[in-house]
Amino acid sequence: MAATVQGVQYLVARRVWPLVLWTLVVWVPRIRNIWTDDELSTRGQWGRTALALSLIVPAVVVAGVLWRNRGERLLGPAKAAVVGLATWTVVVWLVRGGSILVADHDTAFKVVHTVLAVVSIALSALAVRSVTALPVGRAPVATR
Repeated sequence: MAATVQGVQYLVARRVWPLVLWTLVVWVPRIRNIWTDDELSTRGQWGRTALALSLIVPAVVVAGVLWRNRGERLLGPAKAAVVGLATWTVVVWLVRGGSILVADHDTAFKVVHTVLAVVSIALSALAVRSVTALPVGRAPVATR
């Protein structure tokens, strides 16, 4: 069966949407948690909200890119949006996950956040691999 640009793009979108949805599921509720935490100062709340938004906003941008480009190749800026979200996700979880592991939290908290980190990083890798598998601006070669 011949590979088509549309078929490849379906596969790309199928591998990027999980990162977008996971990011929103993890970070949107975090904002409510931040603003209902009486132990955080207003400055702490704003800082944590900024971190959450630094992941939510790119996820929404990538969702828009995927929706707008459905059935078409993801070219330079669209690929950059996916790679940017994935890269920032990995950076946040490596730094945040590391600080959670060494902080004075109970084991259950550490386990939950380690799982969140591992899933986020794995979905990021899958998304980047799917958008960088094809050279920018080139259609895939048909195979039989």
